Amino acid sequence: EAPPVTSEQKRNGFRVIPPGNRPRVIFRYADSKELLISGLVEGGEEIAQHPAVVDAPSGKGHVVLFSINPVYRGETWGTYAMVLNTILNYDSLNAGRKDAEK
Repeated sequence: EAPPVTSEQKRNGFRVIPPGNRPRVIFRYADSKELLISGLVEGGEEIAQHPAVVDAPSGKGHVVLFSINPVYRGETWGTYAMVLNTILNYDSLNAGRKDAEK
């Protein structure tokens, strides 16, 4: 379930952005009860259910936004795969969008 609409989102109505230009959430952080598998998470409720990776169309291309720096020296190796997958499949970023949105 999506988080509630913020005041900024109300001010900048989503109907103003054409469907083909609307950003799309690819990955979302888990619920705060399921966020921690092992280790330490402090303030996990602040990121729970928020977008982790967003695809935003820009002109004829796409901008893929990560909520973390996925290639930072201390990040997990799993994030490298997300970056590599994005680079290698740049021409398939519209996959999953409805034809009317493309």
